[in-house]
Amino acid sequence: MSSFQVVDSSPGSSVSVMETSNFAHVIFQNVGKSFLPQAPLECHYTLTPYITPHPKDWVGIFKVGWSTARDYYTFLWSPMPESYEPGSSVHRTVMFQENETNCP
Repeated sequence: MSSFQVVDSSPGSSVSVMETSNFAHVIFQNVGKSFLPQAPLECHYTLTPYITPHPKDWVGIFKVGWSTARDYYTFLWSPMPESYEPGSSVHRTVMFQENETNCP
């Protein structure tokens, strides 16, 4: 049986409403429906207590209709948290630069 937690924030806060469970190991915040290909893209995400960060973790951009993890357009290695405590949540950010987000 999974446990659920709902996190709510007041207007103007940088934290958004999100629902998590022990099946959600990574939660992405403020994911848009589309992005400008010539603009940098900042990606914010949270690693929940149910996952342990690893040096080979990565964040990818996928085209609509992807079916496997190998269908990524581009990716960046996820930075390792500097002071990780096992069982804690970690907030991370990666920045895709203009040349990394342009689709051919």
